[in-house]
Amino acid sequence: MRRSTVLLVCVPVMPVVATTYPIAAQAAIRNNMGSAPLISCNEMDQTANGILFNGVAYNTDVRGNKMRHHKWALHLDGTAVIGTQTLKGNLWYNAAGGGGVCALYEDTANAPNFPFYYNPATINGGSTAPPSVWPMSGWFVVVGGTNYDCADHHGEPYCSQFHTGHQKDKLTDLDVRVANDSLENDPYTNETKWILKGGLYKKLDDNPELQDSLQTMAELYDDLQGSTTADLKAIDDQQLSLYDLDSTVVAQLHVNRTQIDSLLALVKDGLEQLGDSSLTPAQRQALITSLGGYRQNIRDLSTWNATALQWAADGKSLMANNVQAANTNITVNELIQENEKVVNDIYLATVGQDIDSFTTTQADGLFDIANQCPMLGGNAVFKARSLYWLIDDTYDFDDASLCLPWGIIVKNMAGQATNTVSVVPNPASNEATLVLSRALDEPGVFVLYDGLGAEVMRRTVPVELPRLTFNIASLAPALYHYDVRGPSGLIGNGKLTIVR
Repeated sequence: MRRSTVLLVCVPVMPVVATTYPIAAQAAIRNNMGSAPLISCNEMDQTANGILFNGVAYNTDVRGNKMRHHKWALHLDGTAVIGTQTLKGNLWYNAAGGGGVCALYEDTANAPNFPFYYNPATINGGSTAPPSVWPMSGWFVVVGGTNYDCADHHGEPYCSQFHTGHQKDKLTDLDVRVANDSLENDPYTNETKWILKGGLYKKLDDNPELQDSLQTMAELYDDLQGSTTADLKAIDDQQLSLYDLDSTVVAQLHVNRTQIDSLLALVKDGLEQLGDSSLTPAQRQALITSLGGYRQNIRDLSTWNATALQWAADGKSLMANNVQAANTNITVNELIQENEKVVNDIYLATVGQDIDSFTTTQADGLFDIANQCPMLGGNAVFKARSLYWLIDDTYDFDDASLCLPWGIIVKNMAGQATNTVSVVPNPASNEATLVLSRALDEPGVFVLYDGLGAEVMRRTVPVELPRLTFNIASLAPALYHYDVRGPSGLIGNGKLTIVR
């Protein structure tokens, strides 16, 4: 179970050849909340979603990914907040399939607050500009500068050296909004604000030089000293230290392992020599004596290794008990804080001490947290699930059903309700009217193409209006094709014939 940064790098995800996408929630990479995820230099193809984001994922770094045939190559649902991405060099190779959009942010009002800045370029055959984007303005923004390139990561191919280089030591616009408590729009519930503030506190605590970079950062850091957020961050740090083995001991273990391998080779050679029928009794005895010495040295080295590892295990267990005691003393006031405390306690009593079994009480406690809506229960919900899957790895937690009773909709990309579209021309007035069987819930776009597929007209379709009248005086008599699209893709299409 990963307790902090999530890394997904240099992974090809190409399941099957597909031209349709019947499972709309399918994703090559899906990130559901978390802290500081790094999604870098992966290659995706033939899935409905390339990369799908759900929920608040503080300090996300998504860069250098290659996205090919998808309905939504990059998809942020209405709850997703990942922050601004600057010159990340993500690459699109194909137009969207199945009536989708290459880059989609369902929270159209929030998209301009966290733009994707890019310099239009072709890298390794892919374009830094997605062929289609929703919303069409304010989210993907052209800037100058050099795009990230996986083939030139500090002078070396990123995937060959595998240095993460996760840029989490710089303050972002999201950090400033969190510190100023100026977050707005639906994704920012009290729980998500607490998660974001905790993420910023961690960044400031791990990078002291940032604390004085802005007055608001210094004030936030000082205000959170002694708080539940600070106490839980200290517990996280101490949990990570459980796995720190003394460097001198580690070095000696490696030396011993090398010596054991060499001695085993000598034993093998000696046994082969003993099979030589030409050996004199004295030579045979000398070999037997040498073999006995080799074996004794192997036993001595193995005993030292076992003792050192047992000492480390005992020390780890003692440290885990101490951290568990500190965790017990933390005062919590909210469910999201209580969840962190309970999961910490169970982890420190089991996995933190190399114990892979759970009591009935621990299992019940994990399930109670794992079966919560993550938007309310926080990232501890995912930690609890990781632990609970050690008990029952077949259980499936349905976030859409868990969150719906609280009025929180977790997008699972269910099919859209049918909306019939048609265009009725009126040559007498040089106008035509787009007619929808029902009004749109979100703004859409009407695009008209000529017989060669060139775009000749584009109009915004407002919400709550089932009709849109537009002028066709400038259009020559001919057969035209049209599409009506919304945030989730194609709504309808058809043909328009103009005769005068």
